[in-house]
Amino acid sequence: MYVHLNTHSVYSAMQGLLSLSDLVSLAKNRGMDTLALTDINGLWGFIKFVQCCKESDIYPIAGAHLITGTDDAIILVENQFGYENLCRLLSNIHKQPDEGLIVNLGSNISGLFILSHKLSTLCSLKPMIPDTHLFVELCPGLEERKVHNMSKKLDLEIIATGDVYLRDPNDHNVHVILRAIDNNTTINNLDPKDFKTDQHWFRSEQEMIKLFPNSLGAIRNSRYLADRCKKEWSFINTVFPGISLQDSYKYNQILKNKVYSGAKKRYKILTDIITHRIEYELNLINQKRFASYFLIVEDIISQTRATIGRGSAAASIVSYCLFITQVDPIRYMLQFERFIHPEREDMPDIDIDFPWDERDSVLKYVFDRYGTNKTAMVSNHVFLKSRSAIREVGKVYGLSNEEINSITKRIRFYPNNSNLEYLVQNNFRFTGVDFNDELFNIVKYGKKVIGVLRYLSVHPGGVIIVPDEIYKYVPVLKAAKGVQIVQWEKNQVEDSGLLKIDLLGNRSLAVVRDTIRQINLNYGKSSYDNKYLDYHQIQPVDDAKTSQLLKAGKTMGVFYIESPAARQLLAKARVVDFKHIVIYSSIIRPAANRYINILLERVRGKTWLKIHPHLNFLDESYGIMVYEEQVSNAAMVMAGFSYSDAEKLRKAISHNSRDSSVSFWENKFMLSALRRGYSLDIIKKVWDMISSFVGYAFCKPHSASYAMLSFTCAYLKAHFNAEFLASVISNRGGYYSSYAYMSEARRLGIQILQPDINRSHYHWKGWKNKIRMGFMSIKNLQYKTIEHVINERKKEDF
Repeated sequence: MYVHLNTHSVYSAMQGLLSLSDLVSLAKNRGMDTLALTDINGLWGFIKFVQCCKESDIYPIAGAHLITGTDDAIILVENQFGYENLCRLLSNIHKQPDEGLIVNLGSNISGLFILSHKLSTLCSLKPMIPDTHLFVELCPGLEERKVHNMSKKLDLEIIATGDVYLRDPNDHNVHVILRAIDNNTTINNLDPKDFKTDQHWFRSEQEMIKLFPNSLGAIRNSRYLADRCKKEWSFINTVFPGISLQDSYKYNQILKNKVYSGAKKRYKILTDIITHRIEYELNLINQKRFASYFLIVEDIISQTRATIGRGSAAASIVSYCLFITQVDPIRYMLQFERFIHPEREDMPDIDIDFPWDERDSVLKYVFDRYGTNKTAMVSNHVFLKSRSAIREVGKVYGLSNEEINSITKRIRFYPNNSNLEYLVQNNFRFTGVDFNDELFNIVKYGKKVIGVLRYLSVHPGGVIIVPDEIYKYVPVLKAAKGVQIVQWEKNQVEDSGLLKIDLLGNRSLAVVRDTIRQINLNYGKSSYDNKYLDYHQIQPVDDAKTSQLLKAGKTMGVFYIESPAARQLLAKARVVDFKHIVIYSSIIRPAANRYINILLERVRGKTWLKIHPHLNFLDESYGIMVYEEQVSNAAMVMAGFSYSDAEKLRKAISHNSRDSSVSFWENKFMLSALRRGYSLDIIKKVWDMISSFVGYAFCKPHSASYAMLSFTCAYLKAHFNAEFLASVISNRGGYYSSYAYMSEARRLGIQILQPDINRSHYHWKGWKNKIRMGFMSIKNLQYKTIEHVINERKKEDF
């Protein structure tokens, strides 16, 4: 049976048209049991490809189509060494694109099969690659006779490939459109050498024989080579940063010592409950070989004081004692199993927020400390979506911006998988748009290019640190900003077993930091050790003045709860202890709006009945599902799901509302719950709550971390409102404009003072009931000039 060994998906940016599932389905429908993915200069979608193949019982082969200035070759992986060498090769090509294949390969040739139709490439490779691993490629557009002559001349076997870019010849127009977009030209001006012919489509074995009737041996050779390639892939082993088996005990001991040292600072007395929780967590962390990860995160957060760990890591007392997180998991009853569970198949990551203006220096520290050969950031994959697709297609057809905008400004109301042709013809939003044939074709073709990879960008904060060299695991390249990134986005990174640390910028942390600095300057003693206020010593939760501010909903400037909806919720609820702020932070999400009024009624005392006695875990949130853990609990209790399946359901719900897997899990949940004796009415009520988590939801520890930051901001505003609002304005953060915060300051009786050449600083400064405007607010005044003014006035006032 013929095997396609040269196929391109939508991950061959602006060239391939086939999604990974399309490619696998085509192979399956044509009776093929093996398939290679060879996207251009990368393994951009390889992890997803393996997953798609596994679901369809297809053997996946790792490969890439290498294109440099001088060479053109297909690289396939023979074994694990070959995979690592392919990752190195692809990394080198992006590092030095002007060099040829020989230079970029170097000595890393083990475990690789190479196919090429270029005589120059084959001639240069033949002295260094064994004949058993080097082949002449016969693909569409080449004459069989010439390829056979090349084979005889070089004494190399021929392998026939489809060089697939299209589903069938009918897709060729769309491929040409993609190439025009990529070359920033119109269809009419596109050079024919910049696109493939209509022969590069996914053929069956019989269609390949028809294409190459005189090369049956080359067609059979595809199976011969496929059987020699690595086809079994497993990513269950987590790649831990900076750890080896012989170092495990050392890291475990270091972590234990640091945790108990931090525990003495966090807790005045180490009770049996605290020590038992610490030992329980450390035991599980050691079993999972997770100690080095905690130590690296602890090292990173030591670079700045105002940080907050969030996500499920906030459920860990180990994280709390290392000062990675700021919420006491014992006091607030956060379950460690949400973070690390004995049955959890994948490993969690730790999310750390830093002041937004310190993030770059923290990232620099990480790369300097652990080395660029071990460190890279996660990438973002940017695909064409409905509006960008229509806009780009319109450009290559020569439409004006006005004509394009007449469609795109209306499309933003619809999801990417909408039937755009139907919408533009029948939906009221398109009434009055003059759809001639050309405009309608643009909509038709625009829909067909949705989902094609456009480019890569840098993930906001995902960092990977590996124990040896990053190039063994995944190809890397330099992003436009100059930072090193991996070729995979976060989901593929996680599924591959690579652990990431999210280092994100947070403006509210900068507000807290700057407010505390102002307070210490205004009220503190000169000694550094005698601070008036310390970030880690603030106790905002039980503060009466803070509670009054929250009850009144006067939270402008307060992290996460300053929007009109949040302020209204606080003022109506009038119950603002920590537990309730955590609930409010979690329920304010788009799909859960219908439950907010129900929650308010119950918070204010309205009697409510449990949906079912088995769902006691909903009692803490008044019978309403507000945390991600409650989704998993419902699945395990009602449908009898294992922990693993419950987590898969939770992830499917939170990732994508239109993912086909959501329907699969909905059916499985309902059928399983019915079999276990639950009524259809109860099942539907519970599923309605589960579906409110679509695309956007938090776990309880994450919400607790955010709530603690909200409380800290509220405390600072309640006690030091001038310093706080000055910092909010200076950091240009928050929900509102600077003018709105100035108005809030005036409502609180604070006087806004104009800039003063002798008293203003770069940032806004508050003290008692006054805020002095900063030089930063004076238009066209450069930072260097401000520095000069401040330095000169030290000598004497102007």
